[in-house]
Amino acid sequence: MKTKTDYRTLGCPPAVTILFAAMAMLLTMMCSQALALNMDVRPENTTVLYEGDGSSAIQVRVIAPDILPSPDRPPLNLALVLDRSGSMGEEGKMEHVLQAAHMLVDRLGPDDILTIVTYNNRVHVPVSACRVTNRWKLHRIIDEIRAEGRTFLSGGLEEGFRQAKRQRRKGTISRVVLLSDGLANVGVTDIGQLRRRASSMYEDGVSVSTFGMGYDFDEDLLASMANGGGGSYHYLSRPGDIVAALTREFNMMARTSASGVEIIIRPLGGARFETAPGHSWKLEGSSAVIGLGDVSAGETRTLMAKLNVPTGRIGNQEVAEVSVRYTDPASGKVFRESTEAVSLAVIDDPRRYRESFDAGVQEKKAVIETNVLMEEAARKVDGGDRAGAMSIIRKAVGALMAAPSPEAPAVKMEMERIKTYSDKLDDLDTMAPGKVREMQKDQKYRSYQQLNQQ
Repeated sequence: MKTKTDYRTLGCPPAVTILFAAMAMLLTMMCSQALALNMDVRPENTTVLYEGDGSSAIQVRVIAPDILPSPDRPPLNLALVLDRSGSMGEEGKMEHVLQAAHMLVDRLGPDDILTIVTYNNRVHVPVSACRVTNRWKLHRIIDEIRAEGRTFLSGGLEEGFRQAKRQRRKGTISRVVLLSDGLANVGVTDIGQLRRRASSMYEDGVSVSTFGMGYDFDEDLLASMANGGGGSYHYLSRPGDIVAALTREFNMMARTSASGVEIIIRPLGGARFETAPGHSWKLEGSSAVIGLGDVSAGETRTLMAKLNVPTGRIGNQEVAEVSVRYTDPASGKVFRESTEAVSLAVIDDPRRYRESFDAGVQEKKAVIETNVLMEEAARKVDGGDRAGAMSIIRKAVGALMAAPSPEAPAVKMEMERIKTYSDKLDDLDTMAPGKVREMQKDQKYRSYQQLNQQ
């Protein structure tokens, strides 16, 4: 039987005994609290011109330490929602998905909870939420899943959420992982409605990640659901990619460092928040709140925020406060920390203004703005407006050319991607429909990854 060490019996003086107790208490607190997220805030330019237009950009980077508070990963409460409509029976898609499900069962442990939901015309629950203790039984049930029927995506999403919410516990990572290879054609199909539903699920403590397989699913829908649901969107051009993609998703969940991460920007001194390119945002009083979803250990997320600041008085002025808010997955506690003030100098010296740009922030801004534009161009192509797409592409090229170093690796890579996409648009009339869909999904996924740091 374990006994408590009594330092008094070891001849320790009272001061040493108190020191031991304090150290033990500190270690307990460190293990029970989230590791603080680090935040780096940098203006694109530390100055603005007197009586100028007042436009200013700030780069906000959130860095999660590459360690977890505990050596043991948090338990997972996972609802795996699988499309088993008829198209999943083609090209070996269902076989690869089931292989990925088998892999997941083998990686989960007895403290984890797994639900398996399948959907076609109707929703089925072959595995209700349960602890992963009888792997043989789970493997047998997975082997019995067959593909047939249509695509009731919203029904599968709702059932996955219902199961995961019922098993949500403090210290557990709860997530719905939804896979589809086709268009939602039963139940709710509207992108806005499904994104809002994923957002409300996230507010209830269950995040949503999505996987799109092949060329016939709606990438805008699945990406929007993942963004609203605080998870990740994965595009799988080949069925065989699902095992590796689901493995990455599992590793990200297992290393979740902070949930519900939000950047809060509070304008000061008459400044106004304008936008955060590539991100949605909401207002809390006078503050803009930009959601980044869940962040895993070792991850870095970057966003660019645009402000408009008063320029009618020369001198230094604080224009904003930036802070990060997140939930510790282990304790469920909400933390708000790392508040940083953003100060700019209003000057009437154009030369000093030109010399005050941060080249690294400028380059990142150019890459972000380019990817926002390329997403817009791809949607124009979807709508048959090729001329409109080319006009937007020219704007994207201009944004990159305005970067301080067009030869920088990140800028050159974006320029090469734009050229490749533009060249393909020239051949659009001769491309097979499947190749067009592949091109569009690939282009949008590249932009999604750049804007979401994946």
